[in-house]
Amino acid sequence: MSNDKPPYEVGYSKPPKSGQFTKGTSGNPKGRPKGSKNLATIFQRESRQLVRLKGPGGSRTITKLEAAAMQLGNKAAQGDLRAQREFFSRVQWAEETTSSVGNQTTLPEADREMLQSLARRMQEMGKAEPPNPCKLEEKES
Repeated sequence: MSNDKPPYEVGYSKPPKSGQFTKGTSGNPKGRPKGSKNLATIFQRESRQLVRLKGPGGSRTITKLEAAAMQLGNKAAQGDLRAQREFFSRVQWAEETTSSVGNQTTLPEADREMLQSLARRMQEMGKAEPPNPCKLEEKES
């Protein structure tokens, strides 16, 4: 009596042997190209690029991240409620980050100085206190 049944049953979740991956061979032979960057790397590189800032004391060079933080602080000082909320939450996060580590600070000295100068500017413009979220919601509605 001859055995007509194939040694491997093909069906649902059982592809034919010819369609299966062979042992020792990658399923993605080309893989990710060398030198390709992920999104986080691209944003970090872009935020560290230098831009020239022209001010009353002449021009100086700062990073794009510093420039963006300065713009947010300036908008907050001008009374933009959305910018104020965002700015104060970032400052609070930065303070929590530096105080939770203890004596070690995670913010570079330049970043800390920038936050202090922005806080001084806001005090000068009369915006020293963080906005109360309850009062802000009442004003907006």
